[in-house]
This record gives sequence, C-alpha cells and structure tokens, in this order.
Amino acid sequence: MFENFTSKNFEFKSLAIILIVTLLVYLNHFDNPFFFDDYHTITENESIRNLDNWTSFFSNADTFSSLPANRSYRPVITLMNAIDYSLANGLNPKYYHYHIFFWFLVLIILMFQLTKHIYVKSMEKYRWIGVTALFATAWFALHTANAETINYICARSDSFSTLCVVASLLLYIHPIGKKWHLYLLTMIIGIWTKQTGVIFLPILFVYVLLFEEYSLIDEFKTKTKEKIFRALKKIAPTAIIGTSLFLFNQYYLTPEGTVSTNYTVTRFEYISTQCYVIIHYLGNFILPINLSADPDITIIKPWYDIKILAGILIILGTLFLMIKTSFKKELRPISFGIAWFFIALLPTSLNPLFQTANDHRMFFPFIGLFIAVPWGILIILKKYNVFEKGKNYIIGIASILLILLIGHTYGTFHRNKIWNSEESLWLDVTMKSPKNGRGQMNYGLTQMEKGKFDVALEYFNKADKLIPKYYILYINLGVAHGAKKEYSTAEHYFKSAIHLNSSSPAPEYYYGRYLSEQKKYNEAEIYLKKALIKSPNHILSKQLLKHIANKVVTSEKEIKPLLEKIKTNPDIESYINLSLIYYRNEKYELVISTCKEVLKIDPNNVAAYNNICSAYNQMKQWKLGAEACKKALEIDPKHQLAKNNLKWATDNIN
Repeated sequence: MFENFTSKNFEFKSLAIILIVTLLVYLNHFDNPFFFDDYHTITENESIRNLDNWTSFFSNADTFSSLPANRSYRPVITLMNAIDYSLANGLNPKYYHYHIFFWFLVLIILMFQLTKHIYVKSMEKYRWIGVTALFATAWFALHTANAETINYICARSDSFSTLCVVASLLLYIHPIGKKWHLYLLTMIIGIWTKQTGVIFLPILFVYVLLFEEYSLIDEFKTKTKEKIFRALKKIAPTAIIGTSLFLFNQYYLTPEGTVSTNYTVTRFEYISTQCYVIIHYLGNFILPINLSADPDITIIKPWYDIKILAGILIILGTLFLMIKTSFKKELRPISFGIAWFFIALLPTSLNPLFQTANDHRMFFPFIGLFIAVPWGILIILKKYNVFEKGKNYIIGIASILLILLIGHTYGTFHRNKIWNSEESLWLDVTMKSPKNGRGQMNYGLTQMEKGKFDVALEYFNKADKLIPKYYILYINLGVAHGAKKEYSTAEHYFKSAIHLNSSSPAPEYYYGRYLSEQKKYNEAEIYLKKALIKSPNHILSKQLLKHIANKVVTSEKEIKPLLEKIKTNPDIESYINLSLIYYRNEKYELVISTCKEVLKIDPNNVAAYNNICSAYNQMKQWKLGAEACKKALEIDPKHQLAKNNLKWATDNIN
C-alpha cells in the first residue's frame, strides 16, 4: 500500500511541493526592509555601490562596513550585497531577499540529500527512510525559528555559510567531489562568507568517525594507531587549508580596530551563561513562541544559578545521549546531529560577544537537530512496531506531524509580518524582551519618525535606565530634544555621544546634520569631515557635505571669529576647530602650532596629538607623525583615528 513512498518519483514530487509551500509561506517577506547591521553594511556603505572594485572586497575588510568597529573580513557577503545593489539599481531590499531566498531553496534541496544519505548509511533498505528525510527537510524549511535568519538581510552570512558547510559535506561524500577535493572550494567560500565556515572541519571529522571509520568506536583496541592515522589522513587537507585560511583571514585581513569580543565580561561568565542560552535555543526548536529579534538575555551570576545548573544538566544529558547512540549503527544519525548542534554553537559560545544570545544564531546549529530528531522519532516508531499496526496508526502519526508543520507554517508567516516594519519588529521586541534597552530605544525611534516626540522620549528614558551611556541612544535623545527645540539639551546629548564613541561616524554625522538644520554650516562641515576621517565609506556624511557645500562660509570668514574668541577665551574646542579648518585648507604647519597651544592647556589631549600626527603625515614627515600618534595612543589606546593615522605613518616609514 505504501510501496510508492520509496520511489524516486515520489521523493522528487514531495520535494517540489516542499519548495512550493516554502515559497508561498515566505511570499509576505520580500518587501521587508533593512534592519540592524544592514544599515552600516548596505545602506550607508559606499563600497557596495560600484561592482568595478569587487576585487578589493577580498583584499580590504574596510569595504564590509561603514563602521570601523564592525569591519569583519567577509568578502563574499560584500560581493553579494554589491551584486544586489547593482541589480536593484539602488537600495531596494526586494532584490536582497530574492537572492537570499534562492540560496535558501538550494539549501533545502541539499538538506534532503544530506539527511537521506546519513539515514541510508545507518539503515539500508528501510522503506520509511525517504519519508523521514522528506519530513526532516519540510520541518527545516518551515520551522518558525529560521524566519529570524531569512528575514534579516545581514544574516545571509549565517544562511549562506551554512549552505557552504552542507554543500562541502555532500561534495566530500560524493566520489568525484572527494577525488578532486571539490569540497575544499565550498569550504573556502564558506569561510569567506563568515568565519564559522571553518566549523566544517570538526563536523567532517565527526562524519568520518561515525560513518567511515566507525570501527574506531566499535573496536577501539584493535589497530588503534592505524585507524586514527587513516581518519586524520582523510581530514588532513581540510584541516591544513581551513585552519590556515581562517588564521590568515583573522590575523592579517581583519582590521585591528574591529570589535568582536566583549571585554566587559569574563570568559567564564560568558561561557557559563551560554549553558542557559542553549536551553533558550532548544526551547525555540521545540516551541518557538518567544522568538525575539533582539533577546534580552544577559550575563547570569553566580555560575551556580539555577538557570545555569539546569542548562549544565541538559547539556550533559544530551552529550550522554550523543555518546550512547554513537555505538550502534542505526542510531548514529542521532549522535551525528547532536554533535553538529554543539559544534556549530562553539564560535558563539566560547568567544564572548556583545550580544549574549541572538535567535538568528540558531540557523546553523539547528541543522543537526533536524537530522537527529526526525530519525529519533522513526527509531521510536520502529521499536514499538507502529508501522505494522495498520493504516489508522500511520494516518494518525502522519496527522500529528502534519499539524506540527502547519503550526510552523503559521508561525513563519506571522514572524514575516512582524519583520514587515521597524515599528512592528521593535514593538514585538519590547514585549518579548522588555529588559532590552536597545529594543526600547529602537521602538522609541519609530515613534520619533512619526513625530511623536514625547512618546519617543518616554522609551528613550526607559532605555537609558537599562543601557546607560550608550552613544546611539544619546544621538537619538539629541535628535528628539532638537526637534522639540530644546537646543541646549540636544547639544549636551550630541556631544556626549561624540565623547562616548571614538570609532563610529554616527555621532559626528548626526551632530553635523543637526548643525546644518540650525544653519550652522561651517560647524556642520567640521563634524561631517570628522565622520569621514573615521569612516571614508560613510555615504550619508558625503551626501550631506555635498548638499551644504555652497552654504559653507569661506575659510577666512570662519577663521576670524575663532581667532577673536580664542583671544578672549582660549578654550580647547575653539583651538581644535581652528586646527581642522587649517587642515582642510592644507595649512599643516598652522595645524601643528594650533594643536601645541591645546597641549599647553591640556597636555593629555588625544585629539591634539592625533591632529598633529595627521598634519605631519600630510607633510610626509612620517617619523614625527608616528611619534605624535604613539603619544595619543598612550593616553587612549582605543582611539581609532590615532590608530589609523599611526598605521598610515608606519606603513610609509617601512
């Protein structure tokens, strides 16, 4: 009666239906806008606006983002963004979503091929293998948690690097792919997409151990050295190339100013908290009803908190299941899937990141669970002979699984709607993650854009209690108070934002925009140029500078009032602004002499030393420039402009 379930034709048609249903479920997401990191990697990033310089994406990580602190080496993502910008002839998110979704459909097809292969390796000629692989594939395609990754354009790094890992494993499995080492090419593309692509190495090792060199587990004491050598030989090309490429990218192509590690917490605190985060992720796999675009999970102290202890118990129990199922051939897909889950979590679990948890991080690890759990269900049904008890039992099981898929279909459709606008997304975050200050701030921002400044300030003040001294929040507070004509308060917040952040161009840009709105064009020009010194690719600063170019007063007219002010009140800000005007007009010796006046007032003024360095560099007096920047960095080791200028000087000295 169920013979046709094993036919290739049935599998092909079923896979086609899965792809069509997935497309229908995601039809309401193609118009969803840019969010989060999309702004600095796409909308504000000048580098992606010209495909002619695409080779620079692979040699210069600065092209990845307009924010110096966020410049990771991910050239494939930058290339994809540039291609989509070119196809869209501008910033149309539809084209980005089309591109991302195409590769998601490809991944769904590869997911079926991988699950079926692993299931067949464990239990040949069992008629329900194909159906189980199809269910695993459908569950993956429709699972609500995956909507967090597919909707978020910048998270294409997660979805595409996952595709590369799956493709690499399938190419390794295929005789031609293995013979010609084609799997190494997709691994390299994966690493260039996101550093987590290197995780293919331990996943491959587990695959070799469980499905090729499994005698090392079954008969460990027999010819142990020979078996270990054979297993290591199989993964050697991947280990050598993958590790070397990863280290080269990380230490030679990733800028020093890139911030990836959260130094405000200890590694132990972060890792112990991840024990609870894993419970959060597993909960979202089982019942994803509390998905949040920006979870409010924070560091948990002490380490023996009940949440962490519960996580440790669940992790140990799951690892015990992984080890136990590795000893029996027909249970190895469970072992492999669990191993995949934990291995894929390693990059975000061991390295302290600024966000303790993020729901789009689940995409890659969940591949393992979509392999393990459906197979575990099949094993249980087989053990209790459910398939032998008649048609009604089979229909009953199928109905339960269909209801599960329908539930995820509805959930995914609903999450797509939530990602439909900034307002709906951040309102959802304020409800799901009320302790997240950034969520409160961003929802307030949506209200400010609607002109509801009092409502916006209410949410901004809530955020200030949760994330005090956050420079982006201070920018928004400055904008809101400026719109309410509370100018002195606005000035206070803008200048506080500038003081709090030395790498992002945003504080200077928004203050420059505010000054231009006040028709203070000369002051605006100064801050916009400061923004471009921080980030030459910041397109918004360039556009605003161009817009106010014919409104800026000539240099002599702006120098004179500053000199008069300095005579009566020689304050540091006036000297620094004067030095910037001199710099703009290529009067570098005056820049140096003006900044030396600043150092008489404040011997530890970093901006003065940095400006002296810039002036010496322009005069090609590299050693003097380097000396000035080194003094700046002695005072503030994190000062990004001084780091950039020091590199400029030292590169020319060498």
